[in-house]
Amino acid sequence: MNPLRRILSRFRRSADMVGTPPYSRQVFADAGRDAVDFSRRYAEPMNYLVEHRMMELGIPTLRIGAGDPEHGIRHAAFHPYDTIGGSNGPGGRLTVDSGVFNPELMAGTPGQTAWRKARLRDRVDAVIAHEYEEAMCGGHVEALIRGPDTELPIPESARNLLRSIRGDRPER
Repeated sequence: MNPLRRILSRFRRSADMVGTPPYSRQVFADAGRDAVDFSRRYAEPMNYLVEHRMMELGIPTLRIGAGDPEHGIRHAAFHPYDTIGGSNGPGGRLTVDSGVFNPELMAGTPGQTAWRKARLRDRVDAVIAHEYEEAMCGGHVEALIRGPDTELPIPESARNLLRSIRGDRPER
């Protein structure tokens, strides 16, 4: 055997690939379904990141995360099966969900363009701040009003996203 061919044969791909090749995964036409699919695959690292971010923002530990018995989740800050962005439950327990990955989540609202263009970190911070304010004041509309002025130390870019969702016109 030619020495060059012997060396090149070591670098050829073997046919024993394990799992589904990335190029053959199903691509959904619906951004929401794609967000849930992605969230299910990366739920564990996302849960860690969301919990860590909530702690950085000063959310009390007893208010970080909740259970989802329907999907077998005992306790998590990130819920991959929910699709509305985030929730707050009994005791003001805050969660973020697959909606943060959906660019069409805010379709039909004043903040749809800003949401679509926003970085993931700003979306997560905006959802956390909104759900925090909703738990504090008790209502979604009040949280829309108070969200951009939250006491949480979110960056200005997340505050601007909340202002857009509230319906404020961007400053020129």
